[in-house]
Amino acid sequence: MRMSWLFGRNNALRAPLVIALLVLANALFLRALDPFALARLRDFAFDEFQRLQPRQYSPETPVRIIDIDEASLAAYGQWPWPRTVLAELVDKLTEKGVAAVAFDAVFAESDRSSISGMVRELGAFTDPETVRKISAAVQDSDKVFAGAIASSTVVTGFGFDLNGETDPPRRFFGVAFAGDDPSQFLPQQVRTVQTLPLLVAAAKGNGSVNTDYDSVVIRRVPMMFRLADQKELLPALSIEALRVAQGASTYLIKSSGASGEMSFGEKTGMVSIKTGDVLVPTDAHGRVTLFDTGHIPQRFISALAVLRDKVPPAELEGRIVFIGTSAIGLKDLRNTPIQDTVPGVEIHAQLAEQMIEQKFLARPDYAAGAEFLYLAAIGLLFVWLLPRLSAAKMAGVAVVLIGVGVLVPWIAYSHYQLLFDPIYPPATLAAIYVSGSVLAFMRAERDRREIRGAFGLYLSPDVVEQLARNPDLLQLGGELREITVMFTDVRGFTTISEQFDPHGLTRFMNRFLTPMTDLILGNRGTIDKYMGDAIMAFWNAPLPVEAHAMRACETALAMQARLRSLNEEWKAEAETAGRRHIPVNIGVGLNTGKASVGNFGSSQRFTYSCLGDEVNLASRLEGQCKTYGVGIIIGDNTRAQVADFASIEIDLVMVKGKTEPARVHALLGDTTMAQSPAFRRLVEEQAALLKHYRAGAFAEALQMIEGCQAAAEAVGWPQGYYAMMRERIDGLIDDSPPDWTGVYVAKEK
Repeated sequence: MRMSWLFGRNNALRAPLVIALLVLANALFLRALDPFALARLRDFAFDEFQRLQPRQYSPETPVRIIDIDEASLAAYGQWPWPRTVLAELVDKLTEKGVAAVAFDAVFAESDRSSISGMVRELGAFTDPETVRKISAAVQDSDKVFAGAIASSTVVTGFGFDLNGETDPPRRFFGVAFAGDDPSQFLPQQVRTVQTLPLLVAAAKGNGSVNTDYDSVVIRRVPMMFRLADQKELLPALSIEALRVAQGASTYLIKSSGASGEMSFGEKTGMVSIKTGDVLVPTDAHGRVTLFDTGHIPQRFISALAVLRDKVPPAELEGRIVFIGTSAIGLKDLRNTPIQDTVPGVEIHAQLAEQMIEQKFLARPDYAAGAEFLYLAAIGLLFVWLLPRLSAAKMAGVAVVLIGVGVLVPWIAYSHYQLLFDPIYPPATLAAIYVSGSVLAFMRAERDRREIRGAFGLYLSPDVVEQLARNPDLLQLGGELREITVMFTDVRGFTTISEQFDPHGLTRFMNRFLTPMTDLILGNRGTIDKYMGDAIMAFWNAPLPVEAHAMRACETALAMQARLRSLNEEWKAEAETAGRRHIPVNIGVGLNTGKASVGNFGSSQRFTYSCLGDEVNLASRLEGQCKTYGVGIIIGDNTRAQVADFASIEIDLVMVKGKTEPARVHALLGDTTMAQSPAFRRLVEEQAALLKHYRAGAFAEALQMIEGCQAAAEAVGWPQGYYAMMRERIDGLIDDSPPDWTGVYVAKEK
């Protein structure tokens, strides 16, 4: 009952609509919730966009990385280096005129390699006065490093670690904000690991070295942080380096509620950060999406080359430099959307490049709402079209709409650096299409089963399969088309049936009807019905059958031939059983013409059949087989379509229910018989007989009977026609009607 409601004929559009709407509704609900898995799916799609079209690296952008690479480590020893070497590195960079130096490192402990530290440890082995004198003569390396920092524009680093301290790092800037307090939107940290106060005090800025905020793949990096229970804002190393390079003293943060920002009273988050002349758009949590170039070796300058004065001043002058390492052993490697194992310092450098070049990837505030509305609108259109278009057209629409769902986000990314989801809306449309296609397949299978069930018992298997594959070939409910109709009946069936008990009669009828049916179906005929010992069949419906009249005639001749062999079998069986054999004869009526074919009946029960005057005439012709003593009678329309078959005209008959006489013909054989001289002689004799008969020259017609009989025997045509005509003409000689027209009025159906 449920399946009937879903798939019923009167609800043809209901099933795809219901299923598709359920898929769409669930997809919209899931999109509104936007679980973590969907966000990650979008991230993977945006990663793929960046792989296809990464940000182009520009060597003109004033950002470089001073790389503590393998060669530098080989020359100056393993990390950490003595602070005196770092001081020398800073001095060299300052001499080259760099705009800012940012350390992607945290100097949380004093320099263990410092000579002054070693001298202090001598206190356990010598007198204090000696230690004092040596200490006075030796300079502390941390102080040396602090001095170099103080003489330059250095940004020191701090990191967030659960094992760190709770005191906030030192800040070198002021903060102003417009709109909602930005601290409520920022990622919250617990503890910090900080650079030595001596070094920080000498610096011009202090920034976070952390980049891996919420994922092992670095996609979005916060530009501001805050510690738990504190509102002070702490900058990222990249934006702090940019502030120091510009000599700016303030960060101006814009959030929801600021002038010009539409948030409709909602606290939707941060919008941008400005320092100096650089405006940095952010997401709601103050993050910048990494617009990745991938690893670019040209961005790196070896620290060894700087220390040995092998770098031209023009390569460093006015640039922001980040000091970090690409050495694998120091484990400062990160994964980015484009590439794995990228030096962490390169992420800071890329972010600084983006801010300078003003090249940002942005997911607008309205993106989620726009995607939801787009999905709802396109989804409803898709649902509406699904049951109304053919499978091929719907597939084309699906390809177009799904393609648009992918292409538009790609254009938004590649031309405008905007991020819109290219996965979920197309995937939803694909799910709707697949569910609708599955449903259509289920409906098609149901229709095929119905067709096989409805036609399997009276159509040939190949025709049934063709209908099952192409149901549109079948127009149910009635259509007018030309068909050839066959009626058959067993002569003297009552007498035959008297010699059998019920079971025996059933076996006999099955043995008779099965081969007759096989012949009809084998010639692409359609069984209409069985009426006791009678068969009704037709050709050229429900599927077109080429030369249907010829196929029907061939079938009728084959049925008569098969019946002769069956009679031989039955005769042998009767003799074996010691009973009298009664030969079985059938009459076959064929007629061709227009008829209405289709499913006829009631809503409770119907059958595929044909109706019309031409069908009734075929039935009447079968009834006249007994009258004329012939096996097969065909109508004039059929005769016209099988002119090369062996047939002769036998009469003009006014059958029951007709007001116009029908010209009827006896079918004797196929084209081979039609070409024989004996048959041509029979045609001539028969034509002469009918000429005299219709002219009222009954005596002359009677004299023609003997010649016709001989010609029929020569052809091998078993018939009782000429005996019947002899008797009829004898009667007409004795009592000639004054209004004779040559038309015989049938007394029986």
